[in-house]
Amino acid sequence: MRNQSHTRSIRLGCIGLIAAFGLGLGPGPAVAAPGATPVGGEQLTGKGKIVNLGQGSDPLPDVFAKTWVVANADTGEILAAKGPHILRSPASTLKTLTALTLMPQMDPEMLIKAKKRAVNTYGSKVGLVRGRDYTANDLFYALLLPSANDAAMALAQGAGSIKSTLAQMNELADSLGALDTVAKNPSGLDAPGQVSSAYDLATIGRTALTLPYLREVVATKKHEFSNKKKSKTIYTQNRMLLGDFKGTIGLKTGYTTKAGRTFIGAAERKGTTYVVSLMGIKEASASAAEKLLGWAFANADTVTPIGVLGQNTTAAASSALVAQTTETQSPADAALAAVPTNTVTAGSNLDGLAIGWMLLFAAIIAFILFGVKSAFTTRKNRNRLTNKGKVSLEG
Repeated sequence: MRNQSHTRSIRLGCIGLIAAFGLGLGPGPAVAAPGATPVGGEQLTGKGKIVNLGQGSDPLPDVFAKTWVVANADTGEILAAKGPHILRSPASTLKTLTALTLMPQMDPEMLIKAKKRAVNTYGSKVGLVRGRDYTANDLFYALLLPSANDAAMALAQGAGSIKSTLAQMNELADSLGALDTVAKNPSGLDAPGQVSSAYDLATIGRTALTLPYLREVVATKKHEFSNKKKSKTIYTQNRMLLGDFKGTIGLKTGYTTKAGRTFIGAAERKGTTYVVSLMGIKEASASAAEKLLGWAFANADTVTPIGVLGQNTTAAASSALVAQTTETQSPADAALAAVPTNTVTAGSNLDGLAIGWMLLFAAIIAFILFGVKSAFTTRKNRNRLTNKGKVSLEG
């Protein structure tokens, strides 16, 4: 009986091991298989600069950043990039995804009570007071102008919970084709496993521009933030918006010790909008962004695009995102429905890879079980021969 119990335990443990491997290889942060075409196009690889200059094109400006992407926000065509899929901490540029996820499902006049976890968060804050009510509108302005981490937490809690908000953020990122992004908190504060890429930030920024409400907020220089007792003026941190760069729309700044400076910016001239994203910036963020955007406006007609951003910006996409206010449609579902058929996505290849690994581990475990059973049988027979009249330890 002890032998059977021991064998059963081993079998259960092996089954658990198979299940664990299966779960580990199941749905999670999407990662391209070795040799697979990067999301957005086959040229979007490596750490260096990528550009197809045509006759008469100006050379790329010197931009001091680890990674960056500059693209046409209307068509999604990427004009140039540097290390577009390199994973880095996003810092507060992740708040763009937070806003993109929550804005369509929250009434701006909705009252949200500040809770302990939001009030006690660290870093940049607007100064929420525990127990006081704030409108979602004021919290969105605090989220995107002074980059308030307490506002990010309060909005996530007001939408249901931080956990559910993060699930929606990650689902929305995946549906947009931003497969490098993994959100671990709604504020962008450094957290283990929280990453994004210049490609993803440009994709998220491009989609954010399709929401009129979000676009209005990020283009604002100052806002009166209030509650029932007092109000105060809050200001944008986006120096590009405060400067004189022609056509600036604004978007989102970011900084943490781990991420360094990060930035998503956009500008529109003569009916054409360009979006830029930068990570690991080693100069003034606004200066770096303006150099790339200025180059894009001057050279778009002579440069051959190197790839495309994941989400197609169309009126239909904007309408679908706004329609997320219905109870039956999540932000990820609406955004997924808005993705056109020619959008580069990932999934089927990864599912096949996971199934293959599971089958391989199942075969290995089956072999181990067979070996264990054979070993027990051999040992039991040997004990019977050598220990006549005695009780075997396996008996």
